[in-house]
Amino acid sequence: MSLLALTISVTPTAFASEASNPTQSSKTKTEETKFSLQFPLVTDQYRVSAEFSEKIDPETKAITVHNGIDYAAPKGTSIVAANDGIVIVASSLKGFGQTIVIKHNSELTTLYGHINPGTFLVKVGDTVKKGQKIAEVGSSEAAENQLHFTVFKQDEAINPNLYIKQSSK
Repeated sequence: MSLLALTISVTPTAFASEASNPTQSSKTKTEETKFSLQFPLVTDQYRVSAEFSEKIDPETKAITVHNGIDYAAPKGTSIVAANDGIVIVASSLKGFGQTIVIKHNSELTTLYGHINPGTFLVKVGDTVKKGQKIAEVGSSEAAENQLHFTVFKQDEAINPNLYIKQSSK
């Protein structure tokens, strides 16, 4: 079962891009979104501290999945929306701490975790624009200041590197 199926029970039926051009096909919107997700941090002062991956626990032999990319960055670094969308979560989620989830269209959703408490600039139901500041990097439920960034396609976590280019340093 996907993270979204477990944590999100509200799914908006209309999105800003769909409302502005209802004749545009979902496939076209998804393809446009796929190639236009913006890097979610406004800084060159970051490092990838954990990749999207599967890991085998050496003791239990259980397979665990790290379903996003962790970007270690200074506390207070601006986090921006990767694309236009509607905020569907702006609260604390177990394992992610303070979290924002944005639904971009009928297929793509992005999750921004470990946000610095008290820095949310959006709330559930808000429409956001690509590049709009939504919060700041923190360390809620994480060992270091970082952004955990996940891309969901039809509610399944996929490697964000398939949809976003890393910021050039």
